[in-house]
Amino acid sequence: MELRKKHEIRSTKHETSTNDVLVPKLCLGNARLEALLPWLPTGEVPMNQKSLIIVWAIFVSATCGVRAADAPLPIALVNVDRILKEHKPLNNNLDPLKAEAKELEGAVQVRQAELENVGNHIRQIQPGSPDHQRLQIQFVKMQTDLQRFIAEGRSVLQKKEATAYLSFFRQLDTEISKYAKANGFKLVLRQYETSFDDGQSLPDVAKAINRTILYEEGLDITDHILKALDAAAKPGK
Repeated sequence: MELRKKHEIRSTKHETSTNDVLVPKLCLGNARLEALLPWLPTGEVPMNQKSLIIVWAIFVSATCGVRAADAPLPIALVNVDRILKEHKPLNNNLDPLKAEAKELEGAVQVRQAELENVGNHIRQIQPGSPDHQRLQIQFVKMQTDLQRFIAEGRSVLQKKEATAYLSFFRQLDTEISKYAKANGFKLVLRQYETSFDDGQSLPDVAKAINRTILYEEGLDITDHILKALDAAAKPGK
């Protein structure tokens, strides 16, 4: 019986001594914890050394977590309002539309003045007379023509403006995608240009109050996108 017990004790000791300590791979790449602990035995491990191993593993894991937290987020911001103001090729395309809009406004003012003149004549003529009826018909026709003229003119300008902006935003989307992929950004958000200055219009105040991004530091890539857009707009590109 004693021989059997001694054999079981020796067998248990053998199992303990041949069982290597399992050390998880941490954030050190392919290096294992044994490389950091050259004194780590491969045989029997006393409890105090096991405790040291556990504490060291926790420390290294926590250090990795800190490094991950300190790493820059793959997020960037683009101030589209600023680009709309500063991108010269876009403004050059919009300048003719602004000129057309000004011409339309001038033509509308001329027709409105003509309509007012007819209305003044109507008030000076005896109601019910042939001239009064004729001028009333003329006034209604001129008023209808003016409304149609304004609607058609605005529609043409809006279509041209939409075409210009769609072309620009396609290019903007392309340049943002290129820059984001080249620099490891996974999310790019639009940042609006706002302020809390006095004397702003109500829409601008609402825009500032309801802005999505309240604070950022070092995430703005607007300068890079502007340079890319300018380069793409050069002849031969």
